[in-house]
Amino acid sequence: MKKRLYILLSIVLILFGILIYRLADIQLFSTKSFGPDDVNLLERSVAQRSHQMVLSTGRGQILSRQGEPLTNKKIFDIILFPKLNAEQTYKRISGVLNISVQSLEREIHNLDQPAFFTNLMDTSITSGQFNELKKMDLKGIRLMERFKNEDPQFAQHLLGFVRQNPALYQKRYNEKSQKETVPVGISGLQEAFDPFLVAQEQEKLLFHVDGHGRPIFGFDLKYAGDNNHFYPAKIKTTLDVSLQKKAEDLFNQYEVKQGGLVLLDVQSRDVLAMVSRPNVDPENPYGNDSIRNYTITADFPGSVFKTVIAAAAIEKGLVDEPRSFNCSKGVYGEEQADRDLGRLNFKQSFAQSCNRTFAQLALELMESDKQIIDKYAKKLGIIGPVGWSGDVFRYEDFTQIPDEEQGTIWADESDRHVKDAIFQTAIGQKNVKVTPLAAANMMANIVNNGKRQDVRVADQILYQNGAEMASFSQKSNKDKKQQISPLTAKRLRSLLKLVTGNSGTASTLGDLPIAGKTGTAELNIDDDEKIEFENSWFVGYFPEKKPKFSMAVVDLRHKPGAQTHHLQIYKKMADTVLKKNE
Repeated sequence: MKKRLYILLSIVLILFGILIYRLADIQLFSTKSFGPDDVNLLERSVAQRSHQMVLSTGRGQILSRQGEPLTNKKIFDIILFPKLNAEQTYKRISGVLNISVQSLEREIHNLDQPAFFTNLMDTSITSGQFNELKKMDLKGIRLMERFKNEDPQFAQHLLGFVRQNPALYQKRYNEKSQKETVPVGISGLQEAFDPFLVAQEQEKLLFHVDGHGRPIFGFDLKYAGDNNHFYPAKIKTTLDVSLQKKAEDLFNQYEVKQGGLVLLDVQSRDVLAMVSRPNVDPENPYGNDSIRNYTITADFPGSVFKTVIAAAAIEKGLVDEPRSFNCSKGVYGEEQADRDLGRLNFKQSFAQSCNRTFAQLALELMESDKQIIDKYAKKLGIIGPVGWSGDVFRYEDFTQIPDEEQGTIWADESDRHVKDAIFQTAIGQKNVKVTPLAAANMMANIVNNGKRQDVRVADQILYQNGAEMASFSQKSNKDKKQQISPLTAKRLRSLLKLVTGNSGTASTLGDLPIAGKTGTAELNIDDDEKIEFENSWFVGYFPEKKPKFSMAVVDLRHKPGAQTHHLQIYKKMADTVLKKNE
C-alpha cells in the first residue's frame, strides 16, 4: 500500500515539476521566442490588452488644381466602445448631430469591438459639430480626426479606384511579405501614380482595453505611423472641381448612357474636367466594362475627321481656286444624298458637312501621296496618344494616362488603294477611330497656330510636407515639319466658325462664341447594311476670337435617329466656363 502511495506521490511531483517548468518557460525563459513558431509572448500579451484603430491607410492623396483633397479626405469622427453605460454621452452626441438617440444606442448595443461613428451611422460630422462636441465633457468615447478612403463620387474614371490585390502588388513591385495586403490603384490616376501614392505605413491609434474589451481610459493613447514627412506623396492634378461637378450634373440631367466630355485649357493643355459614362460599378468595376474611360477610348468620329482632310486640301492647294462640289450626291458620287444640299463651295461644304466634297478631295490627295492622310492626322495630333509622357523623378518614360488608346486610320493597308475605302475614311467612317481627348487637343493645336502640345492631368508631385518632388512642364513639339502652318490653322479656324453659323450643322450653338465641328458616325456592328448604332460628336473651342478652352462632347452607341443632347451639354458647359472666366 505504501509503495503504491509513494509511486502516486512521485508521479504527482513530476507532473507538478513539469507544470512549474512550463510556467517558468512561459513567464521567464522564452518570453520572446516560445514554441516551434517562435511566438513573442510579450507582444501577444500586450495585444490581448490593447486595441488599435486605423486612422489612415497611409495612401497618398490626390488633390485638385486648387489643392483640395479629392481622395483619402480628412474627416471628423467619434470612436464608440462596446459594453459601456454612457447614456448621457449618447444623448449629447445625438443632440448635437441631430440623430435619434435610440438608433445610436441600438447600434452601440450590438457592438463587439470599437467602431467609428461615421461607419456605424453612415453620416458625417461637420467641423462646427465636432468643435461643439470637443467643448463637452463626454465620457466613454474618443473624438478623432482621421483619413477616410472612399471610392470617388465624381471624376471616377479620371481619379481611379483602389483595391486590395496581393497578386497585383507583388507583380507591380516584385515584393511580397507584410505589404501584400496594401491597397493598390487599379485605374485612372490611382493606377498611373501608384508608385508615389502606395502606402508606406498605416497611421493607427493604440489604447489599452480590459478583459471585456472595454477601454482603460487611465492609460495614454499612442499614435503609430504618423511621423513620415515625405512619403507617401501627394499628386496635384489639373482638375477644376466646380467645372467637373457641372459637367457631371449635365450628363446626369440628360441621362447619357455612354459617352464623355473632356475640357482643356488651350495654353497649358491642362484637363479641367473629364467625364465618362457609364459610372463605374464599385462592386464589380470590370463588369460590363464600366471602368473604361470613354474619353481616352478610340471610337468612330464621323465628320470630325473632315478637319484633317480640310487641312491637307488647304496646304496642297486643292481648294484655292473657286470650285464647287455636287452635294446632292452621296459619298460615292452615284447615289442621291440623304440631304439634297445642291452645289456648294469648299467653305459651305465644311459648314454643312457635305460628305461628297471630302470624299472627292481625299481621293485627289491620295492619288499623289498614299500616306498623306496619315501625315496630316499626325500633324494635327488627332491620332494620339496625346497624354503627357517623359522622364520624371526616378522613372523613365512615365506617362500620366497609361490607358489612353491610340487612334487608327487604316486597318488594312490595301484600303489605301480602294476608292470606296478612301471615301469612307475621308468622312471618319470605315476604320477611322480617335479618342475624344485627342480630338479636343487637335482643336487646341489649331488654336495655337498648329503647335502640338501634350495634355496634362497632373501638375506636380508633392512630398507629404508640401515640398515639390517633381513637376510636369508643358511639353510641345517644336518641329514645324510635324505641324500645320499658322496660315492653315487660321483658315481652319474660319471654317470651324462657319459650323456654328446660321447654315452650319451646329447652328444651335451660334448665340455663344463657339467654333467647332460636328460628327455623326454610323456603326454596323454585325457587318451588314443595317445601321445599329450612331456616335454623335461635337468638338470645338471658345471663346471664338480669343480662344482659352477646347472641349469634346460625345454621345456614343445610341440608336439611329434617337434624340441626343450632346450639343445642349456643350452649350451649357461652355456657358458655365465662359461666365466663370469673365
